[in-house]
Formats: sequence, structure tokens, C-alpha cells
Amino acid sequence: MRWGLRLVSISNRKIPNAARQASPDVTEHTTRNLTHLPVSNPPPAPRETVFSYLSRLAATWDTDVIEVANDMGTSFKRFLEQGPEAFEALAAWADLEPGQLEEMLSWTGVRTGNVRMTFRGEVFVSRALRNPVMRGCPVCLREDTMQKDGPSTAAMVMRGDWQMREANICLRHNHPLVKLWSSDRPRERYDIAARLSEVKDSILAGKYDLTLVEPTPYDIWLDGRLQDGRDETWFSGHPLFAATTFCRLMGQAILQDEGAEEGLPPGADSAAGFEITKLGENAVRESLAKIGRNCDGEPNKAYGLLFSRLNGEYVAVEEFASYRHLLRDVILDHWPVAAGKKLLGEVVEERRLYSLTTASQEAGIVHGAIAHFLVEAGAISLDDDRPPRRRLFDARKYADLLSEIPTLVGPIALRKSIGATKKELEAFEKEGLLIPRTQVARVKNPWRISDGVDFVAGLCERAKPVADHDPDWETLLLARKRTRVSLRDQIDAIHDNQLTLGKRAAVRGLHGLVVKKSEIDRLLAAQLQDETVVKTEPRGVMSAAEFGRYIGLRNHGNFISLIEAGHTPVFQETSPKTGRQQYRLSAEDIASFHGRFVTLTTLSRETGQHRNTLRSLLEASEVAPFAPGGQDFGQVFLRAEAVRAFW
Repeated sequence: MRWGLRLVSISNRKIPNAARQASPDVTEHTTRNLTHLPVSNPPPAPRETVFSYLSRLAATWDTDVIEVANDMGTSFKRFLEQGPEAFEALAAWADLEPGQLEEMLSWTGVRTGNVRMTFRGEVFVSRALRNPVMRGCPVCLREDTMQKDGPSTAAMVMRGDWQMREANICLRHNHPLVKLWSSDRPRERYDIAARLSEVKDSILAGKYDLTLVEPTPYDIWLDGRLQDGRDETWFSGHPLFAATTFCRLMGQAILQDEGAEEGLPPGADSAAGFEITKLGENAVRESLAKIGRNCDGEPNKAYGLLFSRLNGEYVAVEEFASYRHLLRDVILDHWPVAAGKKLLGEVVEERRLYSLTTASQEAGIVHGAIAHFLVEAGAISLDDDRPPRRRLFDARKYADLLSEIPTLVGPIALRKSIGATKKELEAFEKEGLLIPRTQVARVKNPWRISDGVDFVAGLCERAKPVADHDPDWETLLLARKRTRVSLRDQIDAIHDNQLTLGKRAAVRGLHGLVVKKSEIDRLLAAQLQDETVVKTEPRGVMSAAEFGRYIGLRNHGNFISLIEAGHTPVFQETSPKTGRQQYRLSAEDIASFHGRFVTLTTLSRETGQHRNTLRSLLEASEVAPFAPGGQDFGQVFLRAEAVRAFW
């Protein structure tokens, strides 16, 4: 029977009594039988764990870990529980030099809290280091036995980096880490000498050997980071556990997006993720964005485990905060996440995107109808064949449009709100004075009431009271029918104070607005006179008065003031009819004016839009008429300022 592990002194050596098969009496015969025992304990090997070293000590003295722990004055259970006194007993019993125990513990991993461990100076969750499956490099283990005498189990060293979940190969031999044994019971799992004795013959026979592989940049980076903390990548300063986990999850998302086949070698996902992540935040963001663009599903489908882990078990882990923020930002740029929704642990403060589906839901309009508005506004493309939930557009840019669509009305409601007859609305729309919010014929409610109300209110401000049945006045539509002076010309003349507008008190709205027949007749006569002016761009010399009418400045004094202030070139010559000097413009002078200035009339020719639309666009862009020093030249605008309202 084996004796309890006690130490006796023979020639100044520590020898466990359990290593001999003799009576408790120490005799000369017993001493001679123990001369094969080692003179001293083996030193710890590089990267060796405490459990590996404890087992090698037991194998060295031909005993087991339980007895050698007892002999130290502690127990194997206390080693498993990482009791500080057990580690101190090991250091004293094995005569370890200062720093040797600390180095071993750094490669073993020391518990810090319930589910965390300190490993190589960094904090890991326990399951990243403690796994039922014990892996190793069979070439290293076989090589260990060739360098030392004694039992093979006393020579084989289990390295600390092998227990790390994210490690894949041995960089000394380029051999993949292989499963050596597995046990759910730590007492059996970490009795390393016992487990190695069960597999040593297979290890020595090469039965665990696999095809060697080239280490990836990820493998090299991880090994260097574990060895001495060196890191020249984006991950420098990032906690290692979070960095390696993110590499693996990122790689899985990339490989899934690329349609990689199953059965890839261990570590392929980490290697793929590292190739992108090592380049930094911009590369990660672009890769995540590419995955988002390629997927028609929701974020959990696009990013798989990367999303579920960062949104689940790591959602509140500070070490993963930078990766959560990156993914969250990309998701908000590629999915229509509503304000107030919780995403990756944070509440979304502002929606960035709408989809056709979410816009339809918020507006309460079927997506087929709302799409007409969005296509017309340029929010979405007509030929976008993606499903409605993935047809996206800028939420902030088109927020006003979405809030406005439910308020739009049909023609009957608009006519009632502005006091117009059916024919009046049709006529004002045809001439572009009242413009529907959308030109899509299939939209039944295209009108914005405020457009009509504001238009009529603006005219009413200029109107003076007129007797209800005064025969000298007529509605704008009747004036057009009688004289063929267009509604647009009438409105322009009203704004230019060349036509007086009246308002009949008994008639509400647009239908109550009237113009004086005599003034309409004078306006018609002026137009007939203007027909002598060339309607195309003048190419020869013309008078300032003719050019002023051509560019829509009917107030002759405005254009003359512009000339006399020196803002546009002209020349003078004597009129053969009056004998007086007059301003005239050459083709070069005309080109110079157009190069610097625009008017509502010239803009209308260039853009094809009516004057009221142009006026509204200029006002919305805060483009004011050209008026240096407060001088009034009429509706003349600097071209450089006006173009920002259109392009």
C-alpha cells in the first residue's frame, strides 16, 4: 500500500515517502532503492499552466496530483478553487524563484469575480479560457519528451495559450490545436498527468498529427499580443477578449455575406474578420455597410451572430462598447429604425431612414399611393425593384413631405377653401399659377390647401373694395376670355402695379377678385405693341427700352437706373427721330447682362417654370433682388445668387 505523501531527507533531497514501496522505517536498503528519483524539481516551462506544472511534479515523483498537493500542506481541490494559500504552498515546496509562480498564473488565468478571469494581464470571461475540451499541439508534447529524461508525463507541458478559445494553431510547429481529452469535471480535466498517461502512446505514435498549416496574420497577431502585448493594429489598446471575439463574429458575418461554403478550417472566421478589422474603423464600417446593402432582411439576418451577441450577452459589456456603436451606426444608416426603439442597448433618438413600408404605416396611406409622391420628389427611384421594406430614403430630408401627404385634398375641397369655380381652378392650374403638390395623375388628393389659400390671400392684400355689380369690373377669367390676356400676364401686371385689383364684398375668395376692364384693354394694347419686339434672343443693336421689355422690366426707369449706376454696359447714340441721346445695347452688352443678371422673365425662359414658381423658389432660398446700397432696380437678381435656388 502507498504511504501518505511525506517528505524525508536523504542526502539533502526532498523525497516523497509515497514514491517508495517499503516499511515506514528508513533503512539503507530503502535509500539505495530511491537513488533513481530526481535530485530536484523541474522548473516551469515557458507558457506552462499551474495545473500542468503540478501534474509534472507528481509524475516526477511517481505519484499523483492529489498526494503531491497533500504533501504541500494543501489539497488539489484548493488548487481548482484557486486558493491563494495553495499557490503559495506550491512556490515554497517547489523552491520557485520570484516571478515564476506569477508567470505561471498569468498563463493559467486567475479568477476575478464570478465569471471573469485575469489572463496575461487582461480580463476574459471564464468560458473563453475554461472549456471541457482540452486542446494542445501533439508535436510540442512529443518534442517535450525528447528533451528530458524520466516519465513522458513528467516532460509533457500543457501551454496556457492552448486553452484560449480563440487560439487555433501552434506557431512553433504550424500545427492546428487538436482535442486531447474532454471532461465536464474539473477534478478529472485538470489531473493532467493522469489524462496524458491515457493518450501519451497515441501522441508519441503521431496519431494526433494533422496537416501543417500556414499561420494567418490573425494567428501571428494573437500570439504576439499574448506573449508581450505587442500590437500595431487598430486593436492596440482594445481589450483582447473583446477584440478576438469581434474578429470571429465579424468574420462569420463576412463569410456569410460572401456565401462561403461550410466546413472551413478552424479559425477561418477569425482570420477573415481580422483582415478587415486590423485596418481600422473606416474599413470595418465599410465592410458592415456592404453587408447591409447586400441583405434584403433585417439586421439580425444580415449580421447573424455578430448582431445577436452584441445585442444579447455583450449588450451591456463595456469592452464591446466601441463595436456596438459601430454596428449600431451602420444599421441606422441602412435600416429604417424608428425613434424610441432600443437598438444594441441604446434608445434611438432620431430616425435616419424611412422605408416605403414604414412611411406608408406612419402616413396611413398604402405604399403604392405614397410611392408616387416619393418618386416625384426624388426620394426613391422608380426602377428600384427591392421590396418595399428595403426601399429607403432620408427621413429628415423628406419628413415634411410625409407629414404633409395625409393633409392633401382633392380639387373639390380646394375650390371650397379658396372660393373658386371649377373652371377657375382648372384655368389657374393650367397656367401654372396654382400648382398641385404632385403632378401624378393617379393621385386623387394632389392639392395643398395652404398653397391655394396663400395665393388668394396674397392677391386679396392688393385688392381694393369694389361694388358688387359695378359693370366696369370683371373677374380675371372673364377678362382672359374677352381679351385673351393670360391669367399669368394679369397676375404679373398686378404685382408690377400696372393693373388694379378689386374685391367684391359679397363674393368670397378667388371668384370675388376682379380687374378693371379699361386697364385690361390698355394691357392688351401694350402687348400688341410688344409683338413688334423680336421674341427670340436679340442679336443686333437694340434700345434700352426694347431690351427692358424683353427681359420683363416693364418699368422703364428700373433698367435705366441699373444702366446709370454702371452695373451693365451700354453705349449712347442720337435717335434719328427725336434727335436726343438714347441708351442702346450691342450683342456684347446683352451677353454681359445675361452673364451677370437674371430676371423672372429670363429665368422662365431658361428653366421652363412660371414666374410665380420662380419667385417662390428664390424667396425660399433667401435670394433677394440686386439692391446695392438699398437702391431699387426692380426684380433683377445676381445670377450667381439665383442659381442656388435651382441647382
